[in-house]
Amino acid sequence: MMGQKKAARLQILNGWKEIASYLREGVRTVQRHEREMGLPIHRPAGKSSAAVVAIQAELDNWITTGPSRVDSMPMRRALNTRTNSLRANFLQVDSEIALTFASLALEADDQQKRRRTAETARKAYDTIIRLRKDTDLGDAEKDKLEANLRQLKSELQSLGQRF
Repeated sequence: MMGQKKAARLQILNGWKEIASYLREGVRTVQRHEREMGLPIHRPAGKSSAAVVAIQAELDNWITTGPSRVDSMPMRRALNTRTNSLRANFLQVDSEIALTFASLALEADDQQKRRRTAETARKAYDTIIRLRKDTDLGDAEKDKLEANLRQLKSELQSLGQRF
């Protein structure tokens, strides 16, 4: 009998809409609260895409104790590592493309084509210089990028670009 009374007092909210309505928030806001601030949500099937439920008492406690940010440092570090890796790859590819444009400019007979192609290579050079400040490169990546930039700068100077 005691267990039945306790179960009767346990108010369960089913689904995101019901939880959001109880908290007087939008569904996406509530989902973000779960992800970023540890809103106590349960997934009976144990899967991340499963139906969700919440217990009113746990939500009330979460609200009164003050939601706190979930330690997302590992996730942030992983994202920063991935972003840095993509940026490093972009710099390498962009330096190769800029070198190609500089070579095309050097070979061009048409002055208009030569000027436009040289300007494109120069814009790429300037972008690489700006972005590499915020990019952690390994020694091999750094050496290759620096070699490309030295060659690019030399070719651009021979095309009349000033630094």
